[in-house]
Amino acid sequence: MTEGTVSISQRCLRVALEGWLMVRTSRRLRIASLLAALGGVLLFVWSMQQAGTTAVVDGIKRVGGGIIIVIALGGVRALVRTAAWRLCLDPADQLPLGSMFAAYLTGDAIGNVTTFGFLISEPSKIVMVRGRIAVKSSVAALTLENLFYSATVVVMLVAGTAALLLFFPLPHTLQIMGGLVLIVTPLVAVVAAWIVATRRRVVSGAIEWLARHRLAASYLVQRLPDIRQTGDRIFGFVRRRPRTVVPLLLLETSYHVTAVAEIWFALGLITGVPPPLLTAFVLEAANRTITTVFQFVPMWLGVDEAGTAAVTSAVNLGSAAGVSLALVRKTRVVSWTVIGLLLLLYRGLSVGDAAREANVLAASE
Repeated sequence: MTEGTVSISQRCLRVALEGWLMVRTSRRLRIASLLAALGGVLLFVWSMQQAGTTAVVDGIKRVGGGIIIVIALGGVRALVRTAAWRLCLDPADQLPLGSMFAAYLTGDAIGNVTTFGFLISEPSKIVMVRGRIAVKSSVAALTLENLFYSATVVVMLVAGTAALLLFFPLPHTLQIMGGLVLIVTPLVAVVAAWIVATRRRVVSGAIEWLARHRLAASYLVQRLPDIRQTGDRIFGFVRRRPRTVVPLLLLETSYHVTAVAEIWFALGLITGVPPPLLTAFVLEAANRTITTVFQFVPMWLGVDEAGTAAVTSAVNLGSAAGVSLALVRKTRVVSWTVIGLLLLLYRGLSVGDAAREANVLAASE
């Protein structure tokens, strides 16, 4: 057998192994997501039984036409993050806000109805604007927006958890969970800040290490120049556009302010008495924790109801109010998901088409 034949055989074997690993990984993710969804259903049923189905339904009924306001506030939040994403683009790359808003809603909708959640929603947003914005530009901008958003989430989690521990008597389990949030969240933030401050290229560096040890998939090695260029755009953003930082932080902060307003409004209708703003703030911090930690559970089914009920019980509102609040929020999520899917259909695509395009984009760009 010649040296060239051996080399070709090795490459073929490597490609086959990479494909096999990708299929196995995809299959495992689907199985894990389905198990998470099943667990969520069981937790949802348990939450309803614990809170009392009648009490939960009565709370939802009291919201009535106010659900329109809740849905509208959800739209404002999506619009705010779209505006932040647009602001992260260079002026020459910026599309009309309406076009990017449609892409944002479509990407979120795909993430909500598939088993991959965040892992598919962000690439799908890039797919939706691919023909009008260079992929490298949209990837860098969306990554930057998520970084700024994450920075404000850290502040929200720490401040809200601290308020919950300081001002409300909590059961021992919630005290432990709150303590973990206060320990883990700042540590993650410090590591992230260190990476940004020292310009550590974590992704490209990891791929380079894997390539040196012949462990990296070939398509990742081929993408290294693009990944490095995207990293340069991200690290150089503050230096290139320093005046954009404050407006970005204000936009991301307004997202959380709107979320607190949504809880304050909905909870006032559910209970019949407007809650203190501190209570709404604490509940939104708990909601951010749930949505961050349980990304793998489709629409946070079960975990949102159980988690919110635990916090509303701790702040003396009762578990039924928490389950009702979670279901009202879920109505808002479903409403905007339907709108996103309709926008996808308007473009002549199905969820499967968009998900496949996102996967192809990830593998080829």
